[in-house]
Amino acid sequence: MLNEAVSAGELGFLLALVDPGSAARVRSRTGVPEVDPAAAAKPPEHVPWGPWWNGMPVSVLWWMLQEDDPRVNTLVYHHWRADDRMRHDIIKGVPYGPDRSRRLKVPADLSHYPAPELALPSGPEALTAVLRAVTGMSQGRAAALLVGREDWAVVAAADRERPLPGYARWALAIRPDCPPALRTQFGTHRKFTNRLRDAGVVDGPAAYATGTRPARDVLRVLAMGRWAFPLRLAEAADALRPLVCAELGGNTEAWAVLTQLLPTFTGTLPELVTTAGAIAGSAGETAEGPLSVASGNTESPGRPEESGHEHGGPGWDSTSGHDDPWSTSPTDGRWSGGVRRIRTSWRRRSG
Repeated sequence: MLNEAVSAGELGFLLALVDPGSAARVRSRTGVPEVDPAAAAKPPEHVPWGPWWNGMPVSVLWWMLQEDDPRVNTLVYHHWRADDRMRHDIIKGVPYGPDRSRRLKVPADLSHYPAPELALPSGPEALTAVLRAVTGMSQGRAAALLVGREDWAVVAAADRERPLPGYARWALAIRPDCPPALRTQFGTHRKFTNRLRDAGVVDGPAAYATGTRPARDVLRVLAMGRWAFPLRLAEAADALRPLVCAELGGNTEAWAVLTQLLPTFTGTLPELVTTAGAIAGSAGETAEGPLSVASGNTESPGRPEESGHEHGGPGWDSTSGHDDPWSTSPTDGRWSGGVRRIRTSWRRRSG
């Protein structure tokens, strides 16, 4: 049976990654209803917002803007992470999608909202002068808001000619629409990368899907992506598909384990999938018989809850590499120990 704390939309995204026959067996076993693709592609009348919405990285808003959908733009406009440049462009009908230049219709819900005032430079030279005059972070943030989608080439050329001030570079780098090549040009130092992470900037949907925790919040955002950012959602699906097919596939017991782990699991999606597959495989190999899914909280090898997560703080994102004391890489000995603890707990529950 489907864990009542888990929605069909959350599992629906993962089930879409396996073959239809396997997905049908899993739906029959877990009780997950089939999702109508046409209905899933439309924004729901009432979106169940929660901490996951407030805590998602600002890069998700950028993926949403690339749809150039007035309904989606309205949601972006009201998100607390949206900056004045985003709101200005939404009210002005500026398109964000690749190779699009036609002005968009302003959402009806926003027609009475004024566009934030920005002292836009008169040309490339004026913009470069403003950026080179930056001497502090607040000034850098204000200058970065003046850069439009057509200005990034100017910024890159100016920085190559003579590096821009550090505060200007930093403020530009945390713009979610900053081109990845330019962000790399600004710096690749680990401290720089950590600052980007803390600012809610991720390299793309694939990096978000595989490296962000907790897994449930990621699944909620990806489920929303079917209507909020379908153009970019395929990148996340392609990154997860090989692991989901290998570890879960048509194994109904593994999927049942996953539904029980998901509500309290604090690791990443790949860690969740690997753990569910390991537990189901271990239970099937014992003399205790098929796995019986128990209700209630289950231990997970992810990191403890972080105080910043529920309120959109730095806890929403992953911490890369083994420098993180709570890193749970599948090849890490601590990860193996965590899986063994869960196996033991699960056997006791199902015994």
